[in-house]
Amino acid sequence: MIDLLRSIHHYSSHFAQFPRLLQGIAQPHPGCAPPGKSRAAIALDHLYLFFVLKVVPVNYYLFEFQFKDRKHFREYMDETVAPLLKHRFYKCLWNDSYSSLVNDKHLFHCLCRYHGISVPELYGMCARLPGDNDPCLVSVMDARGLDRVILKPRGGVQGRGIYFARRNGRGIELKAAATPEVAPGGDFIVQEVIGQHPRMEGMNPFCLNTIRLITLLTRDGEVEFLAAMLRTSSDGTAVDNFSLGGIVVGVDIETGKLKERGFQKTTHAVELRRHPLTGVVFKGFEVPYWNEVKETAAKAQKVFSELKTIGWDLAVSPSGPVMIEGNIEWGTTGIQATNGGLLTQKNRALFARYGLTFHT
Repeated sequence: MIDLLRSIHHYSSHFAQFPRLLQGIAQPHPGCAPPGKSRAAIALDHLYLFFVLKVVPVNYYLFEFQFKDRKHFREYMDETVAPLLKHRFYKCLWNDSYSSLVNDKHLFHCLCRYHGISVPELYGMCARLPGDNDPCLVSVMDARGLDRVILKPRGGVQGRGIYFARRNGRGIELKAAATPEVAPGGDFIVQEVIGQHPRMEGMNPFCLNTIRLITLLTRDGEVEFLAAMLRTSSDGTAVDNFSLGGIVVGVDIETGKLKERGFQKTTHAVELRRHPLTGVVFKGFEVPYWNEVKETAAKAQKVFSELKTIGWDLAVSPSGPVMIEGNIEWGTTGIQATNGGLLTQKNRALFARYGLTFHT
């Protein structure tokens, strides 16, 4: 009975998003004719996605559905935070009792360190976001002779609420990594600022360029890789999150080489073939230490085995990969924009072994 009531609740939550469907039918570029299909065909596509596939089609143009036959829509997964899919993932793949293992950044750091997974140094914690020359922050930095640290909300998500602390002539100055916003409450961890591999630095020296690599632990205890992408900021800010205006580029799982096209999501999707700041061409760019990156993610997936699929964010330092964080609700927008639909035959079979099935 409880499961039935939950299902009813999540279906209701899905259909409550109907106004978003109507927004998606609007033209992607104001004043321009819709590309590809006719306006009527695009409207029918939106209805099909929403009512048949139970997908909210907010990424219709990003996934280039206006150029694709409707049968290919089934290759694409909804966002893992969407009510229906989120409910099914938590029922089949994610044990919410263990979600704090990755959501709590301090606990995550401790577990990774215990199991020999490379993570940034953690220098201390502050009970709130400190201000300039805050005694707590000053004592942490002075004790280790640090000139620069990064502060993250202990339970932060999507790159929000991150700050950098730097020494200057007046003491220690705190600056938001992205657009200033209302600072979250609660504890902040004080962490090392990672130095990245020269090749990654060449892509964009203004941010820590990271790899999002999605793994799944099979019923046999093996780790499979579902997809990967490079994340980098589009400007001089230090945050690479797609949701905050960053750029994403697909990574070939076997070779570690970037695919040809990257995307930036602003008011509409922008396609890029090279980085707008450095001019580095995406196609053929090889992520250093790629095999080690995969080995680190596979090891972490086995450590956090109660969560059957996790999206890992890894940086690449001059000496190898460094685990930045793990994400349960690992997102699908950037991954599918850069790699195509996640619901390949291989991935469908992996999900099906846990009872998670999709329209065929």
